Amino acid sequence: MAAVCFLAGIAVTAHVGQLVRNELVSQHKQRAVASLSEARARLEGEIGRTVAYGLGIRAYVTQFVDKPFDMEDYREIGVELIEENPSIRSIGLAPNNILRAVFPFEPNQSAIGLNYRMNTAQWPAIRRAMMTREVVIAGPLELVQGGTALLIRIPVFPAAFPGQPMDERSYWGVATLVLDQDGMMRSAGITDVINGIRIGIVNKGTIDSNKMIFGSPSLFEKDHVSLPLHLPGGLDWDLIGYPEAGWSSAGNQVWITQLVGSLISLVFGAMAFLLISEVYKVRSMALHDPLTGLANRRLLEDRMHQLAAMCERSGAGFEIFYVDLDAFKPVNDNYGHAVGDQLLIEVGQRLQNQIRQTDTVARVGGDEFIVLTPGNMRRQEKETFLQRLGEKVAQVFEYSGARIDVKASIGSASYPGDAATVEDLLRVADGRMYAQKARTKQNSQELPSKGLPQTG
Repeated sequence: MAAVCFLAGIAVTAHVGQLVRNELVSQHKQRAVASLSEARARLEGEIGRTVAYGLGIRAYVTQFVDKPFDMEDYREIGVELIEENPSIRSIGLAPNNILRAVFPFEPNQSAIGLNYRMNTAQWPAIRRAMMTREVVIAGPLELVQGGTALLIRIPVFPAAFPGQPMDERSYWGVATLVLDQDGMMRSAGITDVINGIRIGIVNKGTIDSNKMIFGSPSLFEKDHVSLPLHLPGGLDWDLIGYPEAGWSSAGNQVWITQLVGSLISLVFGAMAFLLISEVYKVRSMALHDPLTGLANRRLLEDRMHQLAAMCERSGAGFEIFYVDLDAFKPVNDNYGHAVGDQLLIEVGQRLQNQIRQTDTVARVGGDEFIVLTPGNMRRQEKETFLQRLGEKVAQVFEYSGARIDVKASIGSASYPGDAATVEDLLRVADGRMYAQKARTKQNSQELPSKGLPQTG
């Protein structure tokens, strides 16, 4: 039980320690989310600012819708926007969805004449911009002139007269801002690592296996934290992050919790051990003789009743041998109670040495012992056992310079042959013991004056 209490305490301590580690990881994740929030604000601001440039182009285009399209009309504003915003790689104008102007012209001239309706990769975003009459951001997509980029599609619906509702305006075409992804990230202050957190951007809106827009693809497989990016144009992106060294669960709280928990577990285990030990001691004192440590009468009778109950089922009885030291009182009178106690301890040990592991030796009175042996003995076997007990008990006892000649009377009884109950069996054995004691006294002679002191 003490071990169970200790191990249970250790298990609880380990659980609490894990909760503390989880809390430390949670705090680390919260700090990482805070870093991601700062990065998200910068990126959203950069993309929003770039889209605002595109809306400026749309307003500019409406000045020339009444005249034939001429790329030179837009060169100045196109070059100026590219110079002011490093995120813009190029600008394209496509009246009626056919690319007619691109800035800078080099090296993008190969895209001139591109009919968006015929390009299966780019047409869906342009068609959505036409239908919703709103800005649409697509990509990264493969460009006709080479490379990949994000494309901001800005549909142009010039007003035929001031205040004309948007849903009544005619479609002119589309203006496209081609974004340099790396330049956009630099402008927004987005790097691979921010405050120790490795950064990535995931496109949740794509069905491609590679959803990573920015950062290492391995980030997506780790226990990362994420924040949704609130971007215009229908982009469904998440900003994710994971510490370079992994989530930290180390801290003083962990080892303090484990130390305190272990000490508490040890204290409870020790208390349980002491309590249970005391219970066993009390129980042992109730069932054992305090002087010799042998079974007392209560324990002996309990075992006899158990053997009697077994005898009713199996037919196997048991034997008892009632041992009484002859004239034990003179030993206490002549040598003191300390010597008498040691003699009783020695006699109990001598009896204990003559029995089997299944037998019981009990002290049932001041100088009275009973040996209980399960199973019935044959006559010759019983006589041999009686003789051996008598010889071992009668050996000379030496203690503190005193040599005492020990004698004892022994009476035996068999269950169920001699009695039908435990109480009657004890009376039979007691009577036979006293009968032998009487015969011994009758046959004994007075010791010489210089002979050994004895118990009888």
